[in-house]
Amino acid sequence: MDKRRIAQGAILLFIIGVLATFVIGIRAQGNAVGVGDEAVDFALEDMDGQLHQLSDYRGEIVVLNFFASWCKPCEAEAPELIAFHEEFADELIFFSIVKSETKRNVERFVERTGYEKPFLFDFDLTVSKSFGVVGQPETIIIDQNGVIREHIVGPVTRDVLAKKVSELQ
Repeated sequence: MDKRRIAQGAILLFIIGVLATFVIGIRAQGNAVGVGDEAVDFALEDMDGQLHQLSDYRGEIVVLNFFASWCKPCEAEAPELIAFHEEFADELIFFSIVKSETKRNVERFVERTGYEKPFLFDFDLTVSKSFGVVGQPETIIIDQNGVIREHIVGPVTRDVLAKKVSELQ
């Protein structure tokens, strides 16, 4: 009987924890910008410590891919992003935004995947939260006027990105 009560208590605590996480996630998204909204300006540093401010790229299409180095779907989509970036490098700005990780973790990711595209570091997740990014990978496309046109949750292909960007040109 005591083991049964302990098991029931543990299950109840687990369910409460899951619900609390869900509610906190929904509240955090309530303040986030979404498709059709003007993108929140931010400044993040790259691998070399140079700051990049989103507003500096006004007038250009900007693609932001939020990811984590340990994320298997992110690793699987890397060749698609490499192909996309190589094809469209002259037509838009592309950044991979690293969510709450060290530069060393990203260096290991580059060694594993060959993915060396521009990385920006969102160490405290402020930018991720402001765009409503809760998982990875997630990709946001911002038009020339600074308006969010797409928010893609999950892995994305070169073809999908190419189609979405071509619609904005």
